[in-house]
Amino acid sequence: MSNLPLLHTGFAFAGSLLAAGSLCADEISLGAQGKITGTVESVSAEKEISLRSPLSPELLQFQGDQLESIVFEKSKDAPASTNNILYLKNGDVLPVTVEQLDDKTLSFESPWSGKKSVARTAIDCLHFGTSENMVLYRGPNQNEWQTGRAWKFDNALVSQAWGSVHRKFEKLPERYILNFTVEWTGNAGIKCLFASTSADGNGTADCYFLQFNSGGLELKRQSTGSKKYTSLASFNDFTPDDVEDSKMEVEIRVDRSNRLLQLAVNGKQMRNNIIDPAETGPMPSGNLISFVSTSGTEDRHTITDIRLSNWGSASAEARMEKRTDTKRDVLFDIESNRSSGTLKSITPGKDLQVLFENPHDPSPKPLPGSKVAVIYFAGENAKETPHPYRLKLHGTGTLHVDSFTLADGVLRAKHPELGDLEIAASLIAEITRIP
Repeated sequence: MSNLPLLHTGFAFAGSLLAAGSLCADEISLGAQGKITGTVESVSAEKEISLRSPLSPELLQFQGDQLESIVFEKSKDAPASTNNILYLKNGDVLPVTVEQLDDKTLSFESPWSGKKSVARTAIDCLHFGTSENMVLYRGPNQNEWQTGRAWKFDNALVSQAWGSVHRKFEKLPERYILNFTVEWTGNAGIKCLFASTSADGNGTADCYFLQFNSGGLELKRQSTGSKKYTSLASFNDFTPDDVEDSKMEVEIRVDRSNRLLQLAVNGKQMRNNIIDPAETGPMPSGNLISFVSTSGTEDRHTITDIRLSNWGSASAEARMEKRTDTKRDVLFDIESNRSSGTLKSITPGKDLQVLFENPHDPSPKPLPGSKVAVIYFAGENAKETPHPYRLKLHGTGTLHVDSFTLADGVLRAKHPELGDLEIAASLIAEITRIP
């Protein structure tokens, strides 16, 4: 590229592009130099960025030395599900389908980078049966949510005042997972009602709701019976001051048949065994999901990355089991039975065959992969090694890379364990530079 204008010579220009956010897809953050919204065409190794904007007939080019992040347009198609989730010791989370494992290497295939392999010494754990969590809905999208006067749609749900925004679904599954991301400016005050029979948060609904404000985080049952509110899980010491960048990724799992809920925030399990007591009455079965802004008119909440998924059955609870031994491999089956020993191999077939040896059974028979929930690999997790960039995939997946370029709809990156990667840009949700 030549004659690339430096962004600091056109700060007002960046602001004008932001004003066109409803017309553009990708958002580039450049620290103190501001943000630019458009469609990213390419990023070179020297961080020279090419951008298309409806405000300019020509391709815009500029130097992105201060690049902090690129948030890409939401993918219209849900990512392909995989049978396994691979967790590396460096903290990466990779959706994969395992092909084979020997004493040195795990081979796999992925929808994001084809066939790859990784040294087993780099693996923290491997989850099985993860394709069961089929995505039923991904949004928000234009004209899908009833915004009223309190909210608007601007490539996200954005609050403007106290009040609610809601969407009616055909039906919520017996077991489901609700994910969403909320960001705020000013004071945080947000409620999420789900399985609700009413769209507003005024207390007339039979539902669950999660609320978050200066008083902390709390999951409650709201009933039309004699006891209106029941606190199911509260975290008074988790407040907006504890949340980095005023951004929170929420995952709520609901198992109606067992009256069980689970809550995770920013990838951390807050509580796995939240029981809705029988005395609250039948489990909420409404088909509405609502978000309610409960703070002042000058505060803003932005809701993105809403997903509704089936919660797979057999291995779901067992995958929640925690590591009990770092010196040996540990296997949990789908009934949460634990074995400690040595994972000898995983071999291909219609159903993967997992050969796991423990001191009590020195001549084991292979266990079908469909009977396995999670395998933890021996060894402590690696000490944090800084890598300049973090790639977040749409759906599940996070990779830390040393460098990247983007051109012709393909991101090329250097990964510390996987080597050279080529990933379709449409699969990437966000690129963040690690300070």
